[in-house]
Amino acid sequence: MSLLTVTSEWTDFAIVAGGATAALLGLLFVAVSIRVEVIARSDELRQRSAQTLSLLLTGLLAALLLTIPEQARWVLGVEFLALAVATAVTVIALDPLTKHERERERTTILRVLDLTTPNITTCVLLAAVGVTLLLGETGGLYLLVPALVAVLAGGVWNAWLILVTLSE
Repeated sequence: MSLLTVTSEWTDFAIVAGGATAALLGLLFVAVSIRVEVIARSDELRQRSAQTLSLLLTGLLAALLLTIPEQARWVLGVEFLALAVATAVTVIALDPLTKHERERERTTILRVLDLTTPNITTCVLLAAVGVTLLLGETGGLYLLVPALVAVLAGGVWNAWLILVTLSE
């Protein structure tokens, strides 16, 4: 089966996932715009907002990559790897927890949660999709399902944390 056939089978998924992430991205952008003065005064809110917007944009871009017609398998693989690396660099740079906060809260559960955040999960899964495509396999596209679920879940969770923090 050619990549063209395989990716065309993913079009509906890409449309639904892209639409959902675009809607959440737009809603969060509006929410941040409405309370921009409060967010601008808080490092944590600024970083969390930027990180959440970046995560949702990553989901939108991943869905968009699936809809580009007639790409070579290796090209799509490189695109997913580049997206994974760009996302990893962005979320690390925008990490809302400072080093001091991490050192203060060093419980085992917090360390595990820190390693399994939707941000890191998404990056790892997108990189795995890219690698499998570069290896000539299309089955790795199924890893997009948990990756985009992590994007949506992480986006909703972080948006909730932003809104709760804003109401304090």
